[in-house]
Amino acid sequence: MTSEEQWRLGDKTVELSSAAISGSRRAATRHTPLLRTESVDRRDEMRTEVPIPLAKVEQSQECTVLHVDDDPQVGELVEVYLERINDDFDVVTKTSAVAALDFLRTEQVDCIVSDYDMPNTDGLEFLELVREQYQDIPFILFTGKGSEEIASEAIASGVTDYMQKGGRSDTYDVLANRIENAVEQHRTEQRFWNALSWYQRLVEQELAGVCIIQDGAFVYVNQKLADIFDYDQSDLIDESPALLTAEGDGDRLPESLRGADSDELETFHSEFEGRQADGETRTIEVSGGSIEYDGDPAWIGVLRDAESNPDVGE
Repeated sequence: MTSEEQWRLGDKTVELSSAAISGSRRAATRHTPLLRTESVDRRDEMRTEVPIPLAKVEQSQECTVLHVDDDPQVGELVEVYLERINDDFDVVTKTSAVAALDFLRTEQVDCIVSDYDMPNTDGLEFLELVREQYQDIPFILFTGKGSEEIASEAIASGVTDYMQKGGRSDTYDVLANRIENAVEQHRTEQRFWNALSWYQRLVEQELAGVCIIQDGAFVYVNQKLADIFDYDQSDLIDESPALLTAEGDGDRLPESLRGADSDELETFHSEFEGRQADGETRTIEVSGGSIEYDGDPAWIGVLRDAESNPDVGE
């Protein structure tokens, strides 16, 4: 079964603040389909929740950390402490930026931890080289040289976090926690963008019927959904989902789709008897979940004609 065919939504969602989304490099080059916010003043406080396809849910807990330090003894020390603190860490140390970049070309890395003061190049120059090819990978500058100037340059260059080595007994505990937070944030963003890309493919390639329902009425339907029920898209906008439900079968639709108001945040999957424009009925499967649309709660639904598209590979 292809990822497009695995269209059902699971019971998990990605929830991400608008501030986190707008702050990512991927957001600067990506259009976010279907999900819109208009209030600039509220943007940073708003959170968007997107259901994830089942095929996207599984996430490995293992975390590969690329540590860059020209001192092999420091590298060995960092490896030992970090792997002792977190069993999921696999720490690989390289003693030069060149060796680190070679490793990045062939291996999957979840986070980079780099020293600042190294021969031939420093941590900030290495960060710039990384950002040219790997825009989103978490990068933590872990340095013994601390200054406001270095910290300011690091932030401007796109560092994820900045930490001084110092002499504190809990230095490696703090570093491990910074790595965990950076990796989790990055993975959450990736799941968010993957989910949006998945919805965009559904809409643009018309792999399934897609709709957005707000205040008990359709505010968006794609052409595929209109075709399933033999309507024009314009006929469905501002209409209640009940229009597409066979008489007496409305109770099989989620309450949030039938009512005008719902603050529940959950995903759903159900089956109901759909009614086409000519009165004929067909079994329809629907999955979806809550989103924000134009700054207010709404529901996105993905519909499939169960009779003409039987499940594959289940």
